[in-house]
Amino acid sequence: MNQLHNNLSIAKFGGTSVATYDAISAAVANVQQQTQRLIVVVSACGGVTDALVKIAHMASDSADILAQVEQRHQAIISQISRLRQARLRYWQAELEHIHADLRQHLEDMPEQTSTRFSQWRDRLLSFGERCSSLLFCAVWEEQTQTMAEVMTAETWLVTDERFGHARPNMDATRTRTAQQLLTLNPDIQYVTQGFIGATEAGVTTTLGRGGSDYSAALLAVATGASEVQIWTDIAGVYSTDPRLCKEAFPIPEMSFDEAAEMATFGAKVLHPASLIPAIEHNIPVFVGHSQFPERGGTRLVKDTVFRPDVRAIAVRKKQTLMTVHSIDMFHASGFLAKLFGIFAKYDISVDLITTSEVSIALTLDEGGSQANNQVTLPSVAIEEIEAFARVELEQNLSLVALIGNQIGRQSQLSQWVFDAVSPTPVRMICQGASAYNLCFLIPSSDTDSVINRLHERIKR
Repeated sequence: MNQLHNNLSIAKFGGTSVATYDAISAAVANVQQQTQRLIVVVSACGGVTDALVKIAHMASDSADILAQVEQRHQAIISQISRLRQARLRYWQAELEHIHADLRQHLEDMPEQTSTRFSQWRDRLLSFGERCSSLLFCAVWEEQTQTMAEVMTAETWLVTDERFGHARPNMDATRTRTAQQLLTLNPDIQYVTQGFIGATEAGVTTTLGRGGSDYSAALLAVATGASEVQIWTDIAGVYSTDPRLCKEAFPIPEMSFDEAAEMATFGAKVLHPASLIPAIEHNIPVFVGHSQFPERGGTRLVKDTVFRPDVRAIAVRKKQTLMTVHSIDMFHASGFLAKLFGIFAKYDISVDLITTSEVSIALTLDEGGSQANNQVTLPSVAIEEIEAFARVELEQNLSLVALIGNQIGRQSQLSQWVFDAVSPTPVRMICQGASAYNLCFLIPSSDTDSVINRLHERIKR
């Protein structure tokens, strides 16, 4: 086995961590200071993927947006001043080649109704990571005076053909990655792209927004790495959103179960899918601040010694409460199957659910929790449901989740929650499906005050 494989970790840097020359320089210093071997995974420079999405939807100012994207990349490479001219010219030529490829790709834009559009869109969105990985390599060579090389994600991450939210083929991915490891040079720093992969035939796919974390975890599994590092713009996972509560503090260690609940219910520093490979293969995950690694962070492990009843509070705003009423539901079989068949048909993600004999209430995420960023509740789906039931929608709500351990067995916890939330009206409450959370729905206007009252219970 190639010696690169020994003592290997995967370090993923998010969009803000590669957004500027200074940010990339800090990320390079972070990697250089570590003793173990690292393969680096990068997101697109902050804001670039959003810009490419706008172009894909034929924004009227697409030409200006494209120019701004190219200028962002040129601004970074133009600040490189201590690299041998031959290598600098090489990276400049590579960047121009990618930009030219991007412009050519836009010339071949199909109709949005075309079956080719989703495939075309995935390749368009891949250009952000293609450029950022190149820029990371160039800055690495300047800062360290050692070689770096792009390890193209399409060559190792094999997926199916679900463009926009592709799923990995792990058997094929392991095979491809093992072949690559045999050829890698331990004296070269390798950088690959998050978010993107390719089908068996080599057609570019994307894993969905936030998929760079997922890429890092998949690469860790495929390489047998000992750790996944997620470097972002915050020093770990906090007890709650520090923008809502000034008393929020970083959590040194969390269990995978707690972290999965945090990710599911709104902790943006974690991507839910990224935890699945880590949990399945017991690979520790570290979350830290890319520019200030000395501040520490949060380590996610299978089990923790300290298991408080409430570890953290997760918040997800822009929630919709959907209530479906039907007399036919009373003692009727197949009603829920019919309803959820419609949700599945339109790829609608449902979070909380409560039922009575004649109605069902459920929550939907307006904020785009779905990987492919489709509209959460298409009007055509409502029309299909209204053919056999009455539908009520209530918006401007927030989903609050207490994350902890054996919450259902804490006899006084529910009373404490209601005391802390009062007099805010609770529109829905769910507890019991998981020992790690208690969730409720409140008006968005009351979110900040409720979070601050609840946070008083959390212990460091």
